[in-house]
Amino acid sequence: MKKFLLLMVLAFALTACGNGAAGTNDVGGDVTTLRIGATPTPHAVVLEFIADDLAARGVVLDIVEFAEFVLMNQALYEGQIDVNYFQHYPFLLNWIENSGNVLTRVADIHIEPMGVYSETLTHVHQVPPGGSVAIPNDAVNGGRALTLLEAAGLLVLPEENDGRITVADIVENLLDLNIIELEAPLVPVALPEVDIAVINTNFALGIGLNPIQDAIFMEDVDSPFANIVVTRPENANDEAIRILVETLQTDRVREFIIERFENAVVPVF
Repeated sequence: MKKFLLLMVLAFALTACGNGAAGTNDVGGDVTTLRIGATPTPHAVVLEFIADDLAARGVVLDIVEFAEFVLMNQALYEGQIDVNYFQHYPFLLNWIENSGNVLTRVADIHIEPMGVYSETLTHVHQVPPGGSVAIPNDAVNGGRALTLLEAAGLLVLPEENDGRITVADIVENLLDLNIIELEAPLVPVALPEVDIAVINTNFALGIGLNPIQDAIFMEDVDSPFANIVVTRPENANDEAIRILVETLQTDRVREFIIERFENAVVPVF
C-alpha cells in the first residue's frame, strides 16, 4: 500500500509538471522556468536554498519531488522535466545501458557517503551469524552496498569489482548473512526488522538519521559516487542550465551544504 501511494504521488507530480523543455516556458520577459526532478533530501533542500538566487538571474525553478528515483531518468528523457539532480554517475551509466536511451552528465555537486545502520547494534562487529541485512536492489546501489559490507569485514567479493556486483557474485558470506534486497526508498522502512541496513544518505536523512552520528559504519568520503546534474544531450548547453550549475557551485552553497547536513553531505566543487 505504501508503494502504491508513493507511485500515485509520483504520477500526480508528473502530470502537474506537464511537458516542455528548458527555455521554452517563458513566464514573462527574459524569465525562464526550469523544471528539475529531485528527491526530497538533500537535493530538493539545496534547490530550495538557491531558488531566489536563480530567480534574480531570470530562472524560475520548478522543483518536482520524486518519492522514488527509479522513474526520474525516464521522466527526463521523455521531456516531463528539464533536468534532474538525484543520482551518481554509475547509476546514470547503468540506466543508459539498460534503457538504450542517452542522458548527459552536466556537473558534479556532492557526495552522500553510504552508511550501515542498526537499531540494536553499535558496531558492525556485533552482527550475529545468520544476521539479516537490508540493501538496495538496483544494480549500482546494491553493488555499492555489498562493497561497503566487504569493507566492514562481513563479505568477500571478487577482486575485479566494477561497482555492479550482485549477491550472486559474493565469494564468501563470512557470517552467512540473510541479505534482503529492497527498492532503495524501502530500505530505511525495513530498518526495525533487520539487524543492519545499508541506506543511501538521502533516504537516511529523510527519516531523521544523521550519517555522521547514527551510522555504525560509513563509506569513505573519497567515494567515486558524486551526485550529479543531468539533462538531455540537446539541452546540455542551455543557458538556464548553465546558470543553475553556476549557482549550485558557489561558496555560499558549499557552506550551506556543510552546515545544513553537518558534514553528512560533502560538496565536491
